[in-house]
Amino acid sequence: MAVIAVALLLGALLNPAQAPQPALGWYADSGLKTLEWNNYLSWLRFNGHGELAAQLEQQLASGDSHAYSSALLSSSFVKDSDLRARDFWSPAQTKKWKALRQQTQDQLAASNLYRWGLPDNTPRPARFFTSPFAGGSLWLTALAVFLLVPLASALERQLGHGRVLTLWLLGCLLAGAGYLLVARTGQIPFHGAVAPLMVWYGALLGLQGWRTSLPVWLPGKAWISITLPTPALTTIPLALLGLLAWQAQPAMANLAAGVLALAGGILLIQVMRPAEPSLSIETAAPADPQDQQALQRGWDALAQLQADAACDAFQQVLDRQPDHFDALTGLFTARRMGQDSNGWIDIAHRLFAHPAHEQGQAQQVVGCWQQFRQHQGTELPSSIGWRLVTTLTRAGEFTQAESLAASLDHHDTRKPALQALREALLREGLGHRAKALDG
Repeated sequence: MAVIAVALLLGALLNPAQAPQPALGWYADSGLKTLEWNNYLSWLRFNGHGELAAQLEQQLASGDSHAYSSALLSSSFVKDSDLRARDFWSPAQTKKWKALRQQTQDQLAASNLYRWGLPDNTPRPARFFTSPFAGGSLWLTALAVFLLVPLASALERQLGHGRVLTLWLLGCLLAGAGYLLVARTGQIPFHGAVAPLMVWYGALLGLQGWRTSLPVWLPGKAWISITLPTPALTTIPLALLGLLAWQAQPAMANLAAGVLALAGGILLIQVMRPAEPSLSIETAAPADPQDQQALQRGWDALAQLQADAACDAFQQVLDRQPDHFDALTGLFTARRMGQDSNGWIDIAHRLFAHPAHEQGQAQQVVGCWQQFRQHQGTELPSSIGWRLVTTLTRAGEFTQAESLAASLDHHDTRKPALQALREALLREGLGHRAKALDG
């Protein structure tokens, strides 16, 4: 994702696609417009496209020279003109017209929008993939990439490089298709990165439950994890789509491109979803109704900042099921709110030693570990610390796992924890970090 993002930014910077298009200027100045433009408008009307002819004339009157692309790129018109050239031109004019028409592809190749973009009447498949690298608004592209930063690492860590790349390619196809649904002949070709980027935003939304954990960096502090309602994240792509419709022309065609890519990302990820635990943080309801009621009392007490009542409720569950994950996390929060520092450390150790195999549990342990570090530092008994290294690895927090591993003494659980961390680093293409781990 980082490689693609850099390429998109360089495309917007080095190929802004906002300069006058050489192919359009050549069409007007070479004499090709003089020979065929009026013929083209008559051809449109003769074939029942009088409304389009009127629209193209109106575009030219408003100063939009992209209207010329309608004739420049119309293979049907060129074919028909070639068959009936003697009806329109003298032999000398016909010869000149054919010579100019042979130069068309070279002129298009020198015109950045028409080379990289997606003219709606010549939708060659390769242009679906190249159009995102043809300029667009630099500031809007940079904003879309910047807002993707806190989401990208978690998304690629869960999906893997192959799925992320596949999503990008499919997003380009969807964005191009969405553009063609609305764009009219003679409009600006599809270009810019914001619409295809929506597929990654859609994939992230499609992976989440009701709550989402995001890493956030605070100046002078380590990365922390914050939990947000997933619907709140929809404001990011929706705001970008609004800016895209305001900034890009034609507005509706670009908006359709972004909306289709966003919706496609949400749907595609349901098919491409990996078997590993997702990023959503959801707690499984206990099978025992008595435990369920006690947990509910505990969470209600926490909401009312009644730490003692919450501790009692969660402890009731742990008395019956000492390894109940939800009760451990609840008691961790309740004792942190209270004044029992020793009790909080004890329950933290129990939580960090938990296997945390169920969906979302490893991510919750990461959040609790970050809170613990801020108040107590990183010192842990080795028997607990190495189990926590395994959990951090499963959550994809490799930097934290490596840092913790470096601070722990030898223990029986050390070897499997380091092996799991090495394998995870190798899968992520971080072989140099895997080799650096002390065997």
